Amino acid sequence: MAGHYQDKSQIFTLFNGVGIPAWRAPQIGALGAVMAHWSLPRKTAALVSLPTGSGKTAVAAAAPYLCKANRVLVVVPSQDLRKQISAAFQSEDVLRRIGARNSEDRPHVMQLSGRIVDWSALNAADVVVALPNSISPIYYENNLPPRDLFDVVVVDEAHHAPASTWRAILDYFDRAHGLLITATPRRRDGRRLPGEHIYHYPLRQALEEGLYKPVRPVILDLPENASEETKDRLIAEEVVRIARTAEHATSTVLVRASSISRAEVLASLYSQLGLELELLHSKMSSRARNEKVEALRSGTCRAIAVVDMLGEGFDLPSIRIAGYHDKHKSLNATVQLIGRLVRVDDHYPQGSMLVTARDIDVFPQLQGAVRSLYDEDADWAEVLPGVIDELISDDIADRAYVRNFRTAPPQLSVEAIHPVCRSIIHEVPATGWEPSFLSGTIPGALTEGSIIRGKAILYSALSPRNDTLIIVTMAVQRPKWHAESGLDASTYDLHLISWQAARQTDQAHLLLINSADTGVIRIILEALNAKERVRAADPARIQDAFDSLPRISVSNVGLRNTYHGSQGVPSYRTFAGKGVERGLRDADTARGALGHAMAQITSEAGTFTAGIATGKSKMWQTRHVSLRAHEDFVVDLADRYWYPPMDGPGRLLPTVARGFRLLQFTTALIAAIDMHPALRGQGWSLANGLLLDELDLREDTSRARTDAILPLRAIDPANPSNSLWLGTQDISGTFHDSTMPVEVRRGYGPVFSLADIFTDRPPTIYFIDGRTVHGGTVYESRPALHSMPDIDHFESAWSGVDITAETRDTAKRKMRGISVHESLEQHLVDQPLRRRHRWVLCNDGPREIADYIVIEMDPGLQVSMELWHAKASHDEKPSLRVKDMQEVIAQAIKSRRWITDRSLWAELGARLAGRSSPAIRVVRGSERLLRVLCGENAIHPQWSIKERAPIITGCIGIAQPGLSLSELHKELRSSHPRMAAQQIRELLTVWHDATSPIGSAKLMGSK
Repeated sequence: MAGHYQDKSQIFTLFNGVGIPAWRAPQIGALGAVMAHWSLPRKTAALVSLPTGSGKTAVAAAAPYLCKANRVLVVVPSQDLRKQISAAFQSEDVLRRIGARNSEDRPHVMQLSGRIVDWSALNAADVVVALPNSISPIYYENNLPPRDLFDVVVVDEAHHAPASTWRAILDYFDRAHGLLITATPRRRDGRRLPGEHIYHYPLRQALEEGLYKPVRPVILDLPENASEETKDRLIAEEVVRIARTAEHATSTVLVRASSISRAEVLASLYSQLGLELELLHSKMSSRARNEKVEALRSGTCRAIAVVDMLGEGFDLPSIRIAGYHDKHKSLNATVQLIGRLVRVDDHYPQGSMLVTARDIDVFPQLQGAVRSLYDEDADWAEVLPGVIDELISDDIADRAYVRNFRTAPPQLSVEAIHPVCRSIIHEVPATGWEPSFLSGTIPGALTEGSIIRGKAILYSALSPRNDTLIIVTMAVQRPKWHAESGLDASTYDLHLISWQAARQTDQAHLLLINSADTGVIRIILEALNAKERVRAADPARIQDAFDSLPRISVSNVGLRNTYHGSQGVPSYRTFAGKGVERGLRDADTARGALGHAMAQITSEAGTFTAGIATGKSKMWQTRHVSLRAHEDFVVDLADRYWYPPMDGPGRLLPTVARGFRLLQFTTALIAAIDMHPALRGQGWSLANGLLLDELDLREDTSRARTDAILPLRAIDPANPSNSLWLGTQDISGTFHDSTMPVEVRRGYGPVFSLADIFTDRPPTIYFIDGRTVHGGTVYESRPALHSMPDIDHFESAWSGVDITAETRDTAKRKMRGISVHESLEQHLVDQPLRRRHRWVLCNDGPREIADYIVIEMDPGLQVSMELWHAKASHDEKPSLRVKDMQEVIAQAIKSRRWITDRSLWAELGARLAGRSSPAIRVVRGSERLLRVLCGENAIHPQWSIKERAPIITGCIGIAQPGLSLSELHKELRSSHPRMAAQQIRELLTVWHDATSPIGSAKLMGSK
């Protein structure tokens, strides 16, 4: 039966005078704190933090004597530690060596492996040492142990204790005295340890009191492709050289080998160099091992090669030189090797040396061990300097940086915050405004406890220089498929707002926001009173900053179509793959501007992916860094934005158009204004029921255009004289109401103003000089032209046609000939049949698809479609009149979306049936068959192509008898063509460029 610690004959001495017993300062301090804690009726465990190597095991072995324990449970994280702790409790070697124990009796220690069937089998033990998976109640739902089985529970390496299996042990045996021992009172993930932290002994104090001896590492550089023999010889020669110095005349040399055969090879090598090396390994007999140890202690053996013996209580203060030839299998074993060298003894005052090679085998393991120790306590950097100096210096700087932040809530560790490198860049013109947090004042709406977009602010603080505001938000999320609160979970987001003042007076300041939530960003800007004071970053500067990065290769490129038109015409094209920029053809990049790019970057910070999104003013890198390093990222980004280095790899895709900040509106005529594709087919409607799809946006020529303001009006095509909205766009891409705001909504959703909708989803404005404006960005989409674009154009005599009469009704009224529509209709009907089925349809009227639609189809659903737009001339004589071309070209550009719109066939059917206007009149072809194909025949639904719309070969046609093609060609061939000819050429070029992604263009004019 147990009872060792309760036996009065078992003498344990805690204190009998100064230095008696010979406790170390951290040990006696910890035991005193434990006694004080256990003297009161508390249920919380005592948490003690002592530096690695300061004697934690002796504290654990002494603790049961303090409360006269009946049975002790010791929980450890690994099998190696289970064996080591069991031996320490059983032998009590340390307690006996310092004079705390002098009785021959020892506690009965039982090691557990596997699960327990009969708990009574533990009754005979004084100490039970187990891993959590052997003892945790979680694994014994139907066979729980008695709750009073243990009256002391010791948790070694207590940083594991927050895990559920560990925590269950403490919770179940809550009647027992609890003792948690660790080297660090706080985990790296920020989770708090259980228990009450009653004592902490800093490693810094241990160093100052001389409890540790610093170790000087000697890291040998190896020649390229060095063999193992070369490495061994270099290490051995350095070890022997150090051992022969006068300082190390009494030092013992410890050589680490991974196997007995390796130890024998090394013994032979050292013998050749004049140092006899003895062997010590686990396969030797106990008697032989003891003889070797005694020889070491007596000094008759000066050097020894060990194989897996460091965990066997092998501890000699004379060990001052270690030759680390082979790496250990674990970090713990490497730490033990270092531990042999840090012991302090007055008889051996010389410094300790660790010799190894900077190779791919040994040195990384040594670095890993030092890194592990450093994570426990930064002062280990002074114990073993020089191994990971760069990492250590960065960590020291990081920790010093975050100490200046305001204290965070218990669940948040500011030191553990590692944001991704990302910034949305806003420019702030030098108008005197700056964010209030620069003076140390955080706006009330951004302080802790405030709610932004349904998220509570958990933490809000300023950086040491007040130039970065850090906000952590918390929200409760519920799975969309679960209607109850049982699966609700908290989610957290990080938002960093940084200010970079301009370096020169002619530059704008920068406000950089690192956040993934655009809604939160808007609220942050409002709270800072910055919404009206900031503007999007200059796309050209962002692109130059990205080009200056030392890229290795490009993996992703996105091109914005500067002539996007509909859901079927890709407004954005993405190309991916390693080195993708080298495989793009002119056809891939035509009529496109750089939208985003991602590239692999190599720098002092390592290799990572970096990217830009010009339309979002965003630049990012796929690396998480400390808060201090994030500040460096922001500073570097600002410098690259203002002054991109010229020694970079050069411009990415130099032939591709790039966006630039819109500084002023051009004076050129507008060819067309195209609604943003994201607003089509989404159900957005005005208060009068008119769909946003049907709205026509035009320049308001009744008001003057300025460099900074473009007047606009929105009309219903059915009533073009009535403006439904009057407003303006400024050069920042913001839309403003000139009269009362017009409200729009989608379904039963919230109401928005049309100006705000256009600001968020700006239309694309095509100017005839080749410039395309999208929001606050302008694209120079093509070079200057000096000839006609590649358009299929032909002349018509227009015999018997009143070219000033567009429709039948107008021609009948004038009685001077047939109309332009009638002439075009006859021309289309007379064209030869190219496929099996052919339809000529008239759809003239407000909201038309086109004046005339020509569809040709083969049974295999090979479909071609022509959309023809015809306008009357403003004069009886053909000439070069820009006004004749403007409106018809604008209509032609807008209609091209139907070629790729999958709803086309349903819309054709609705107009054939009269459910949608304007109704379609079938000029040529079988109306019955067309209705079947468009899904308007319930008897044969299987023949409908409405739901399986075919790919269409498209063509957009224009008929304008007021245009004299011969005169246009003549003017363009001259050295100084008239302005009207140049403007018509530009209009035709814009039409060609906008049409070419979906098909061809045809132009019918006059001689």
